[in-house]
Amino acid sequence: MELVLIQFLNSLSFISVLSLIGIGLAVQLVMMGVINLAHGEFLMLGAYVVWLLYPILHNFWIALFFASIGVGLFSLIVQRTIIVPLYRRPLDTILATWGVGIVIREMVRLVFGKGYKSLAVPIPGFVSFWDIQYSTYRLFIIAMGILVLFGVAVFFFKTEYGLWARAIMTNKEMTSAVGVNTDRVNQLVFAMGASLAALAGGLIAPIYTAGPYMGLDWLVGAFFVVVIGGVNTIWAPIGGAIVMGGSRGVVEYFLEPVLAQIIVLIIAIIVVRLRPQGLFVQS
Repeated sequence: MELVLIQFLNSLSFISVLSLIGIGLAVQLVMMGVINLAHGEFLMLGAYVVWLLYPILHNFWIALFFASIGVGLFSLIVQRTIIVPLYRRPLDTILATWGVGIVIREMVRLVFGKGYKSLAVPIPGFVSFWDIQYSTYRLFIIAMGILVLFGVAVFFFKTEYGLWARAIMTNKEMTSAVGVNTDRVNQLVFAMGASLAALAGGLIAPIYTAGPYMGLDWLVGAFFVVVIGGVNTIWAPIGGAIVMGGSRGVVEYFLEPVLAQIIVLIIAIIVVRLRPQGLFVQS
């Protein structure tokens, strides 16, 4: 029973991180038609910024804040200089963002080396309940994920920019016709998606070692989250993250982690084949 509970909590922390990455990726895809293959690198940059600033500032939370904001601002440069000119050429955006990802990875590797970087856990210790001890920091990741997702929901459903963003998702031409500056909203949401990825990268940096190629692994999972959940609603990627994270937690209970990951990806492929529009989108 103790092992089941630990595996359940591990799945929740994994789901929290995947949800943060998947929502940003899904919104960029729906609003701008951009398949952003550099999204994993935004996560990686978030992890590296925290790794760099934490020893200097001696405050993990300030480092995490700067990582999220800094990567969001950097993403605006990428969006304005590379992605905007290719809005109406979706296949070209795939190649362009893949190239951006390669440049970022190789620059990080050249500057910091290809070795993995470790970071001290900012909230050490364990919480005891139901005869088990569980990492306090992992519980914090779960709580932080829920809090941030709540903030995203408030943005999309309670603010003017969120209303415009949802309108653009439904009908971009009509939204532009009524006077909404769709370019400005696109910039804001693109930066928000990158900031969420960087936030996720900073959060996992103390428990997953940071490396120049870490974004690739999370990018694959994020894309499966989006494809499994669907992209017609804000909540669909969260549903996809629950399916992916829950499946991984169940399979890892019986098998080795590497084999479990392979099986989860096979399950995801089967789901996509049987329901290509997504599990959480109405037919």
